[in-house]
Amino acid sequence: MSLPGGNGAGANDGRGGNKVPRMRLSMMAVVATALFASLFARLYDLQVVGSSDYQVQAEANRVRTVQVEAPRGRIVDRNGKVLVDNRVAVVVAIDRNAFGDLAPPARAELLQRITAELTAVGHPVTPEEITGRLGDTRYSRYAPVPVATDVPEELKIFLDEHAEEFPSVVVERTAVRHYPYGTLAAHTLGYVGQIADDELTYVQASGDLVKPYTLNDHIGKAGVERTYEQYLRGTPGVRRIEVDAEGDPVRIISDREPRPGDDLALSIDIDLQALAEQALQQGLADARARPPRSGNPPNNATTGAVVVEDPSNGQLLALASYPTYDPTAFVDGIDTGEWNFLNDPANGQPLNNWAIQGQWASGSTYKLFMGYAALHSGLMSPDTVFHDGGGYQIPGCTGLKCYRSNAGGAAYGSVTIRDALTVSSDAFFYNVGAQFWLQRERFGDEGLQGFLAPWGIGQETGVALTGERPGRIPGPTWRREFCEATNCNDPVWRTGDSVNVGVGQGYVLVTPLQLANGYATFANGGTRYVPQIALRSQAYQTGEVTQEFQPQAAGRVDMTPAERQALLDGLAGVPVRGTAAGAFAGFPLDAFPIAGKTGTAQVDNKADTALFSAFGPVNAPRYQVTAVLEESGFGATSAAPVVRRIFEVVAGLTPKPVATPNGLPVNLEGGGLTGSGQGAYD
Repeated sequence: MSLPGGNGAGANDGRGGNKVPRMRLSMMAVVATALFASLFARLYDLQVVGSSDYQVQAEANRVRTVQVEAPRGRIVDRNGKVLVDNRVAVVVAIDRNAFGDLAPPARAELLQRITAELTAVGHPVTPEEITGRLGDTRYSRYAPVPVATDVPEELKIFLDEHAEEFPSVVVERTAVRHYPYGTLAAHTLGYVGQIADDELTYVQASGDLVKPYTLNDHIGKAGVERTYEQYLRGTPGVRRIEVDAEGDPVRIISDREPRPGDDLALSIDIDLQALAEQALQQGLADARARPPRSGNPPNNATTGAVVVEDPSNGQLLALASYPTYDPTAFVDGIDTGEWNFLNDPANGQPLNNWAIQGQWASGSTYKLFMGYAALHSGLMSPDTVFHDGGGYQIPGCTGLKCYRSNAGGAAYGSVTIRDALTVSSDAFFYNVGAQFWLQRERFGDEGLQGFLAPWGIGQETGVALTGERPGRIPGPTWRREFCEATNCNDPVWRTGDSVNVGVGQGYVLVTPLQLANGYATFANGGTRYVPQIALRSQAYQTGEVTQEFQPQAAGRVDMTPAERQALLDGLAGVPVRGTAAGAFAGFPLDAFPIAGKTGTAQVDNKADTALFSAFGPVNAPRYQVTAVLEESGFGATSAAPVVRRIFEVVAGLTPKPVATPNGLPVNLEGGGLTGSGQGAYD
């Protein structure tokens, strides 16, 4: 007999045991469904949502991009004459992939063989240097690594004929810079060279995606090649190479040709540039040949500069610097010996652009700016008379250095500012400098300096060339700061210091370009321009102008008509009856009037620096010419004849020399410069 409910309990256990497997199966089904859903979602993300990104990554693993350097734009003068062009040169390079496939002994033998051949043709290189280049990861793996540029054609023929002896060596042709006029305008043009590490870091940080650089590229290093790099540099070509799983090249997928850079038209007239360089070199040679005055150091005449500027717009027509150099030396890279020679002071530092980097005392050329300060400040009027007895006694000063004599002790009697400029009365301008300091309660401690600064003295002109120096306007603040920096014993500015400034001596420094720009500012009536070196950039082949460079005013010198006329009268008298009369004897000043100022700056233990700055024709100035010749004697004797030679040509008195593809024109007539200037003191 069964107990009540016994069968029911047994039945319930049986049903409960069946539920457990069903629950497990349900849970497994849910998990499986979730897993498949996750898998399908991931597949959808990979194949649909993220397909484009992964295709790019796959493509990047399969394809390598190699940049091909583009030819640089040409540089032409204002008349379209080509100053810098491109020519084809032979480059010896090594394919890093093929080199890596060689056995170690074969690699060593190849390096010994190729370095011997390169050294024999004037491209010395060592196996260690080549190994260092091949190991530099910044060179693309998919482009040959260059080891020598501009090798002789004969070596190319030899390597081509003996290719089996030089495995992995690649001989290519590339475009390099060519200078049809040799050394002419070398400092203005500049040169290019392989990009340095710091330059590469800088340009890569700039983020230029249109004209990117690689380690093997070339870049402007000096002159307009550097300052107008963005226009001259071409747009690199792009070569896409398919590679295998090991990264080895399989085939070229596409090849976009490089696009040459823009041509750059300069304001320079290469024929006038040739004349300026020839006149400068002749002037220095004449100075060296001239016996020094009794007791004076010899005229070593080592360096100098000539600037020719258009006063109406600031355009530079010629910019000569001596000694010069040949930019072709940088085409295939320059060795340490050559570099040291070009920077050696004993050689005159040929790489220096003395027109913008040379800083000399201005001598009496400063008297134009001092005359302006005297008139515009109200210190004196155009008709104020000063008695010049041959020198100047510094007020309140006692001692041997308190009396300053005129050059040669000449006494000019009663003079106005017109006379003082014409005959170059030192005593007159000694007094001007002294009075600004003695009346500093009226003008301020830096009163004189404030009237000099608007002319651009003591600051960079802003010309688009590398390495410009600022010159100096000394004053109380400068002297104090100078002494703090150098621990000098006497930081106090005195009357004698202002006296020195009055005649452009003491601590005064100017560059030839600053001096030229100051006189050009006066010539045009007071507008100081930023000296302009480039006129425009234009597209290769089509000639379409891509950028026009306009004249840029940097400031304005305010002067009344009466002030300007008084100063102009004084300057116009210099070549007629003043210090430059000897140098301009026979020049038709009635037909082509010239105004200017000579300068002779004294230097301790060296011959004087000779200066002359002038413009003409006076009523409508088209040319401002400044010459500075270091260690060359009187300005009237050495610098003025250089300037006269240039004015003879621009005035149409003598034919304009034509610059030749080999550099300078023939020597000037007679082997020397017209006008002696003998007997002049300034």
